[in-house]
Amino acid sequence: MRTGRHNPFTLLLCAGTVGLLAWLTVFSQDDDHAVLRVLVASSLVDAATNLGERWTADSGMAVEVIPGGSNHLAAQIRDGAPADAFLSADETLLERLRTDGRLVGSVRHSLARNHLVVARPANGPDREPIDLNDPALVLVACAPEVPCGAVVVQWFGDLPVDSLESSARATATRLVLGEADLGIVYATDVASHPDLVAAWPQDVPKPDDPCPCVAYGAAALSSAGSRFVSFLTTTEARTVLTDHGFALVADS
Repeated sequence: MRTGRHNPFTLLLCAGTVGLLAWLTVFSQDDDHAVLRVLVASSLVDAATNLGERWTADSGMAVEVIPGGSNHLAAQIRDGAPADAFLSADETLLERLRTDGRLVGSVRHSLARNHLVVARPANGPDREPIDLNDPALVLVACAPEVPCGAVVVQWFGDLPVDSLESSARATATRLVLGEADLGIVYATDVASHPDLVAAWPQDVPKPDDPCPCVAYGAAALSSAGSRFVSFLTTTEARTVLTDHGFALVADS
């Protein structure tokens, strides 16, 4: 991919004393703690926030949703960051954490599915597939090391990308701000932004059709997290996911 003209990312580092970090780690592993910490792929954050609200109403336990790129969140878990559950856009990351002994119970595979679309600003001109290779247009997409970027490479091949972003949500933001002509984002990102239009494809792919899709998985890192992951299988939780534009898959 051609890179260039991309903005540097601002990394926000939460600093604390060693004693406080150790206390938080123990606190997150205690079944009686009052806040459930859920690490969430950034494309799931809106749905996860609503899921947390439903969980709190049912259980009385508050939920803290911590968004980020799936790869970065998995690395934080391996480094000992306090967390109770992890909702990932890359199921292979969950399997690696399970192999490393980081998880409690089994991995919940194929929680939901999302698909990539080529999007443009709603106030911009119509675009065609050939425009993806137009060097006069600014194209943004996810970096290859994050799940949405891996699917971009697999599905679209080598594109003249001007800016590689840390997530599909960051890619969508570039479009909303008018900093790009085209971007490859999740369908749910377009659905949540009235200022974006899906140039193609607009139809939701069928479950068995090959497509630029991502399957989300969930895993628990504590007993409290296990209860939350079980909650994700309920009709109430699945309705939240479909309300946010995610496609459901068969129970696993």
